[in-house]
Amino acid sequence: MILQASELTPYIVTATCGEFLNVLDLAPPDARPYRTKSRLVYVTLRSAIMRCELEPGTRLIIDDISETLGVSHIPVREALNQLQSEGLVIVVPHSGASVAPVSPGDVIEIFSIMEGLEIVATRVAAERASESDLATLAALLEPMDRAVAEQEPETWAQLNIDFHRQIALITGMPLLTDMMNRVLDRWDRVRRYMSVLPGRMGEAQQQHHEIVRALTRHDAFTAQALVTLHNRGALGAYQSRLDSESQGA
Repeated sequence: MILQASELTPYIVTATCGEFLNVLDLAPPDARPYRTKSRLVYVTLRSAIMRCELEPGTRLIIDDISETLGVSHIPVREALNQLQSEGLVIVVPHSGASVAPVSPGDVIEIFSIMEGLEIVATRVAAERASESDLATLAALLEPMDRAVAEQEPETWAQLNIDFHRQIALITGMPLLTDMMNRVLDRWDRVRRYMSVLPGRMGEAQQQHHEIVRALTRHDAFTAQALVTLHNRGALGAYQSRLDSESQGA
């Protein structure tokens, strides 16, 4: 059975720290039809988790999800199992499911993997980038600069994902690009949850300009050094946030 997005009831009950608090406006991320009910539930819940509309710790009650989305329990359980396999949901037998927390270990893992991928990506991009590739990359900097000047972290964050994705695309390596998209997806969840960007955008944007200049010179060594500095600076900002939260607890 193919379900249209318009068939989805756009509300779902959500909770924080195990308590139901409010009704969250929720809809699929696009209007494509879904071939199965479990796919619709999976895509809708995953999108809400990655956007932090369903925050870490939110209880996911099968009965409520089933009623809200107009599906039986079976596709909800299938979707939750798939999300559990991705580490986005925790399912405890005889207890229930909840959105997985964002831990210090998660933050370290995300930035460690991103650093490794980007070291490879910038090296290969420096070797292979055409004038057209570099022009596309450089063109992203202007709206990013405006977002920094106007203090629009959400706009900057989306353009930042495009920037790093573009470097991966320049390599012409589909597997690397796919892995980069996956880790950027996880970073997007962390940054929405922790709100570190407003204090870091200026420094990060300056580093973006330096990375583009190195790629334009086809200077792989400098590009790799800059992207390492870029990722470790970001990791440091997130770790500082985690430290301040643990001290205030």
